[in-house]
Amino acid sequence: MIALYLLEPWRLLLLVVPGLLLVFIYLSGKKRSESAVSFSALGMLEGLVEKPRRWKSSTPVGLVVVALVLGVFGFARPATNGVDAGSKAVVVLAIDVSLSMSAIDVEPSRIEVAKDAALRFVAKAPSNTLIGVVAFDSNARQIIAATDNKAAISRVVTALQPGTGTAIGEAIYAALDTISSAVDPSGGTKNAGTIILLSDGTTTTGRPDTEAAAEAQSLGVKINTIAFGTQDGTVTTPDGQVVPVPPDEQALSNIADVARGKSFTAATAKDLQAIYDSLSEAVVRKTNVHEHGDVLTMLSLLAMFAASVLSLRWFRRII
Repeated sequence: MIALYLLEPWRLLLLVVPGLLLVFIYLSGKKRSESAVSFSALGMLEGLVEKPRRWKSSTPVGLVVVALVLGVFGFARPATNGVDAGSKAVVVLAIDVSLSMSAIDVEPSRIEVAKDAALRFVAKAPSNTLIGVVAFDSNARQIIAATDNKAAISRVVTALQPGTGTAIGEAIYAALDTISSAVDPSGGTKNAGTIILLSDGTTTTGRPDTEAAAEAQSLGVKINTIAFGTQDGTVTTPDGQVVPVPPDEQALSNIADVARGKSFTAATAKDLQAIYDSLSEAVVRKTNVHEHGDVLTMLSLLAMFAASVLSLRWFRRII
């Protein structure tokens, strides 16, 4: 369902103008009726004769009121949101491949579930979507530039393996570079871009998260974050130590807040898949604002023109 809304709703205050006109017409008619002859045969006869004329005289005025109301609503800038089918949406999947992603609190492991969810996102993406992938552990790297080649994207996602360290800030910068260098092979336009950042940890190296998020915000790039894993997750380090690896939900939420995106938490494969599904429709289409004030303005002018024509035809004068 398409929702119609007003960009300048305060301008509806001008509806007081046609409202006052209606009050004036009512009071004028009441005054005339009070001064007319009442309850006499002559008065009743005049009333019968005047009915058609009153109908004719009220029609142009009514059209003027309609014209004013339509004009005010047009001035308030009615609009709807629509999808620009000719543009390309640019989405970068930034996927954490740090050691903590090998935790098996989400079976078979966090990294495998994350890859499966990303693959499904890619498979369901519309054809007007360019998808790039950034992987990050102690450093961040673009593993595939933004493209609509789903087979190529799927191959690199499937090959992801966990490393060590977590550089979320660097991942955001790498994703921004991927978006800025995205080229639509068909020669069309592309939107500002969106980053979907999945992580289960806290930055341990590289530039600060919030600094990178602020850079994204300044470029109009939204970052949607997903904190993945349970609070009970653990991994075993190469030297045999068992280390708890709960997701840092607050840090990821802060990134989304700064970059005007949304933050999510997922503790199961089902949760993660549902999040990717919900983000799919939201981020892969470019939404434009379509204003409809010109239509109402045209209708207002037509109503005013009709009022003038009827007034000239019936009374040989413009309202």
